[in-house]
Amino acid sequence: MKRLLALLLALAPTAAVAEPATLARVDTEFVKSGIVAEDAVVAPGAPSRLALAMDIEPGWHTYWKNSGDSGQAVEVTWTVPDGVEIGAFNWPAPHRQPFPPMMNYGYSDRAVFTMPLSVPQDWPAGKPVEVTADVYWLVCEMVCIPERGEASFSIPTGETAVSNTSAAPLFREAADMRATDSPFEARYDYDGTHLTLRFDGEGFGADRLEDVYFYPSEWGLIDHAATQVATTDPKGLTLVIPKSTEQEPAPEGTIRGVLELVERTGGEGTATLSLAVASEPGSVSGAGFTGIAASTLSLPMAILFAFVGGLILNLMPCVFPVLALKAIGFAGSAHESAGKRLSHGIAYTLGVLTLFVVLAGVLVALKETGALVGWGFQLQNPLIVAGLAYLLLVVGLNLSGVFDVSASMAGAGEGMTSGGGVTGAYFTGALAAVVATPCTAPFMAAALGAALTMSTPATMAIFIALGFGLAAPFLLLSVLPGVASRMPKPGMWMVRLKELLAFPMYASAAWLLTVLGTLAGPGSILIALMGAVLVGLAAWAFGVAQRSAGRGRVLGYGTSAAALAAVVALCLQFTIVQPSDRGGIAGYAGPVEPFSAARLDALLAAGEPVFVNMTADWCITCKVNEKVAFGEGFQTALEENGVTYLVGDWTARDPEITALLQKFGRVGVPLYAIFPRDGDPVLLPQILTSDRIVEALGKV
Repeated sequence: MKRLLALLLALAPTAAVAEPATLARVDTEFVKSGIVAEDAVVAPGAPSRLALAMDIEPGWHTYWKNSGDSGQAVEVTWTVPDGVEIGAFNWPAPHRQPFPPMMNYGYSDRAVFTMPLSVPQDWPAGKPVEVTADVYWLVCEMVCIPERGEASFSIPTGETAVSNTSAAPLFREAADMRATDSPFEARYDYDGTHLTLRFDGEGFGADRLEDVYFYPSEWGLIDHAATQVATTDPKGLTLVIPKSTEQEPAPEGTIRGVLELVERTGGEGTATLSLAVASEPGSVSGAGFTGIAASTLSLPMAILFAFVGGLILNLMPCVFPVLALKAIGFAGSAHESAGKRLSHGIAYTLGVLTLFVVLAGVLVALKETGALVGWGFQLQNPLIVAGLAYLLLVVGLNLSGVFDVSASMAGAGEGMTSGGGVTGAYFTGALAAVVATPCTAPFMAAALGAALTMSTPATMAIFIALGFGLAAPFLLLSVLPGVASRMPKPGMWMVRLKELLAFPMYASAAWLLTVLGTLAGPGSILIALMGAVLVGLAAWAFGVAQRSAGRGRVLGYGTSAAALAAVVALCLQFTIVQPSDRGGIAGYAGPVEPFSAARLDALLAAGEPVFVNMTADWCITCKVNEKVAFGEGFQTALEENGVTYLVGDWTARDPEITALLQKFGRVGVPLYAIFPRDGDPVLLPQILTSDRIVEALGKV
């Protein structure tokens, strides 16, 4: 800290200097500037300097060599005799010029540039050097105005240099404006999404630093307007900055720029220190989280965990509506022969297994291509979410009696998902497997995490075990003796029950449409609701056609087909809205930050405890936990224990979140992890209580 304070004192701004005699002036409407020589007489062969001092109209600004998101740097084109050279600018340290949503870099009020002047040794002493300066700058307030001026002047020469004593204060002012060479060793790392800078050395006190900002000399390296997250520790400073959308390949070689440190000096006072830094490539995230040991589950244990997880999945809220369908079918077949009941149970089980095998196959195929996917990945696609919502709506309309699938199937069986018949049992099982994917259950996460690290046959075996667990209760009921005697006789109550159970279907469809609104943006809600109206029209027209003949039937089926085609056309308009554009993490309890791998690494490098919540809008388990366990006690525990709360939104695909899930051997959300100050991270159960999470936070 003493070193930092000494530098601050040395670089404290000087008082305003008197303007020395100028060689030439270039005055425009908003900028008054003068060109000044360091020496009144320049000796050939001896180094000298020129200065360009700019006074800028209040409220206006010009630009640094990297102007940021807009603007253009100050330029001077020199015309000099052969052999004479005027070098590049020594730039004053820049300042931020925010113009939301952009961030620009430049100068307000005053800026002094210096540049080296070299007159060749064989230049005749006494012969003046004739110079023409073509000066250009872009000066901006709410509008930007390009201004240009030209000036010609002579620089006297002689055998011996004569100092321009009146210019000395101006050159000292220029030195004060420039960034000082950094005393800290610097290196950087680039992970494809963030640039992480590390500065090793003492003096970075978190209790004293008020602000930290890095200005890169090169344009297009970082997102200039993004928040730069700074973390200090006893050994230095880490700065994490989102990359620019223009930065595709990783940066190579040295990254140069200016590091601005604003330090509190007591009371409300601050001092600003600008350091010229040169960062070399190197590992920065050594203290970050690299993952836990690979799953130690054997294949038999993983199969057992999957089966138990599938059993528990029947108790999760996402499966309830479809289980109600099966309950209707079971009630209808309870008084039939044992063979027929068994056939229904087997058909339901096969429906579940078919979907789980297909899902496992897709996951394995995507994994082989190098894609980062996990449990519930299909719900990150707005077309699939919309399709599932409309499917549940159609099932509800079928239960309400709007149409009857069996009437159009020429005796092929009863309704596909209305609960009756072998076909109905099969498709009910398939639907149960589909709607189960927004949920995860205890034991299930570890089993699926192990599945995607094993061979393809082992992965298939684990998913089949999961399916058997989900189907087991109804398969067992279909073969248990004495069940029929405990069930009421079929009658009108079954019709009314079927109609009543349409409403959980409508509720599930409505919930999925809200997920769609998050995934594809608020504008998608109107499109989705219009699609739901068209689905209702298609179902109604289909039902009318079933009850009609001749032209009425043709018209009904045609109307139904046209409505469904319109639904498809509407759905094709959906696009995925990225997490950064979806309103961030508003609505989550407590002092919360959005998750990023770079932010997590920076916190861990600083020895800060962290609680990570990986969630998604389509994950019902996540939402239930957030209502039940993330209340006032949770927020108080965060504050009392100094824990940083990071939320990762996996509603849409996010490779960083998927990568962290895989580091924990998981393939889906929810995931709750506590990173203590010391030691390995701790995974919390997927079903949380307030007491459980508060207790865990108390041990960080």
